[in-house]
Amino acid sequence: MTKSRHKRSKIKSLYLWHRYAGLSAALFVIFVTITGIALNHTDDLAFKKQHISSTILLALYNVHPPTAVVRFKTAQRFVTQADDLLFIGKDSVIATQSPLVGAMEIEEFLVVALSDRLLLIDVDNQLADTLTDIDGVPSNIINLGKDNHGHLNLLTKSKAYHLDGDFTLKELHFDAPIHWSAAEQVSPSLRAEIDQQYKSNIISLETFILDVHSGRFFGSYGALFFDVIGIILLFLAFTGVIIWLKQRAGHKKTRD
Repeated sequence: MTKSRHKRSKIKSLYLWHRYAGLSAALFVIFVTITGIALNHTDDLAFKKQHISSTILLALYNVHPPTAVVRFKTAQRFVTQADDLLFIGKDSVIATQSPLVGAMEIEEFLVVALSDRLLLIDVDNQLADTLTDIDGVPSNIINLGKDNHGHLNLLTKSKAYHLDGDFTLKELHFDAPIHWSAAEQVSPSLRAEIDQQYKSNIISLETFILDVHSGRFFGSYGALFFDVIGIILLFLAFTGVIIWLKQRAGHKKTRD
């Protein structure tokens, strides 16, 4: 093999490595670009409100079933608390640290009693209002009930209260029959359904895309992967300059 042919062979080999490395890097650039554009429009695409439900992905995120589940059922709806998530029906989700202690329907509202507040849920299962200690609601509620006249009542550790139509609390001074709400027995099949509902509301689609985009989803391997891509990009830069210089020198020699 002559010196010139050996030189051309080396340049050709370098060009092939450059091309294949470029294809690999192009896939990565496309991926990062697409996920980056998606993250720029996360509000428009409502990624915060969408959550991943894939069992495999949730397992990779190490998402576990809830440790505590409480469920109350009214005539029309049901309320479930799984750890720090409160489910109104199957779709509406409210994050709360306060324990669920009761639920009753009155007129067009579903009244959900937590240990330190009352939640007013409208007919669309959306949170309409929250009553706290600022509104006179006690912070040690243990149950919510309804008397024979259809009026709501609160039971605390020391007192009972009557709720007027405008949700103003008055202390009860008489012993009237009250039907207190009772937690529903959760069967194994229902518990499995609640567990899946809980896990499917932990990781938002926005979080997933951000983790994949940054490489955090892959843990320590993600950082290594980005290091490899960085090395490939450096290789492309150096080989691109070398190929350009070689081709430029060849064209110049041909002109001479």
